[in-house]
Amino acid sequence: MSARALFARELRLAFAGGGGPAGPAAFNLAALALAPLAIGPDTATLAAAGPGVITFAALLASLQGAERLFGDDAGDGTLELYALSGLSLSMAALIKALAFTIAVFWPAPLLAGLGGLAYGLTLEASLVLAAGIALAAPGLVFIAAFAGALAAGLRRAGLLIALIAAPLQAPLLVGAAGAARAAMDGTGLAGPNLMLALAASLIAGVLAPLGAGAALRARLD
Repeated sequence: MSARALFARELRLAFAGGGGPAGPAAFNLAALALAPLAIGPDTATLAAAGPGVITFAALLASLQGAERLFGDDAGDGTLELYALSGLSLSMAALIKALAFTIAVFWPAPLLAGLGGLAYGLTLEASLVLAAGIALAAPGLVFIAAFAGALAAGLRRAGLLIALIAAPLQAPLLVGAAGAARAAMDGTGLAGPNLMLALAASLIAGVLAPLGAGAALRARLD
């Protein structure tokens, strides 16, 4: 199987089997809608908490479909076919994560921008937050894919995936939320925080597929 064929297959499966972006987007919206019930209606409090809440909602949305990234492949023999296809398992993991990001996770920056406006952030801060989530999104999915590979085939893998992935995703959230807060406060540090999110995403894009490939190879052995 070529890389292009695998990418096309994963795009089709993301829509046919998982409903495309509907599930993670609904999960993201639910988190954004329910958080003010705990925070309270005060406008200043909502605006102060907004960047953190919105980025955390994006993290939860990235984990929503992580279990099925490799869970079905581990159960139906597809992993063995990947190993025999000529593609490395690390490359297969990278392609699957990219397809998931493009097919499923693309609404996250839009929801972040709209959520920022709903929480009382300025337009500039909301746009910066959307840009931060756009830069962090691939890294969030790469790390979720790594955790999904470690937990592939295990029962009730969702909790294990969250425990593995969430701490590793923290730098991405710090960069995206910090950029929005800097834009609100006018400190001039929005750009450096966006670069932090981008750097963390690039590092995850390099290391997470390698780790996922190693985890999948260990499972086959």
